[in-house]
Amino acid sequence: MKMIILAIAVWVLTGLIAVLGVTAGATIWAYMEPVVDTAPMPVSYFAVASVGFLALLLSLGVSVGITVHAARCNASSKTF
Repeated sequence: MKMIILAIAVWVLTGLIAVLGVTAGATIWAYMEPVVDTAPMPVSYFAVASVGFLALLLSLGVSVGITVHAARCNASSKTF
């Protein structure tokens, strides 16, 4: 039962990373859109976006791994 709760928690965390990433991107766009083509795009925005996507991919990988592990533990405990 604990593994199932852990699997649910990591999927919630992955969802939060995705939602907060989209919200941060929309906020940055709202502030940058009025000055598009009047100022060069800072390189730091691309670095931040890359790190955000990497965090999302790592969280997705951990979520899949823990879900598979929870399914295996649940299946092995039922076959005795």
